[in-house]
Amino acid sequence: MRATINVDFVFFNQKENAMPLIQSIEVYAVVNEFSATTADPVYVGVVTKGYGGREFPLRYQKTSMSFVGGQTYRFGFSTAGGAYTPAWDSQANGSNSLSAYPLEVSDGAQFDQRVYLRKEPVRADGQADSALFLDDVSVTLRLDSGEAFFYRTRYSTNEEPSMVRLANENGQIVYLYPV
Repeated sequence: MRATINVDFVFFNQKENAMPLIQSIEVYAVVNEFSATTADPVYVGVVTKGYGGREFPLRYQKTSMSFVGGQTYRFGFSTAGGAYTPAWDSQANGSNSLSAYPLEVSDGAQFDQRVYLRKEPVRADGQADSALFLDDVSVTLRLDSGEAFFYRTRYSTNEEPSMVRLANENGQIVYLYPV
């Protein structure tokens, strides 16, 4: 007895048909002036529809940087550099390098990505969670196709900012809105 299999469609992940890749992730964060200084790790995360995701540390335990009330911070992860200070170990072939570990987006559609900010509470003996209050957070994803997608803690730039509180009492993660 002989079996026959018909193949109607075959899809290959070839370079010319590949999904767009994220070339850079830029993060802009404004810490509320009344926020206490925190040295807890803080990450930006990107989850793509069907292609997984990654987290990138903005403040990591191996760095000496802390988030200070009233300060504005700009971070970047890129395959080719940018007009920002690269975030921890994001240089070429670093553990957070987009060139070493590419991140695909599905068809270049902005709403197929979820972007979030997450703070990790670090508790040493006798220490409480160190809250982080942010007046504004925005993230820009730039693709190799030339497109740029923007995400913020509010729907539009015309809205009044609402403070983001990252703490055990308020939650340790906030999802950003596509704008």
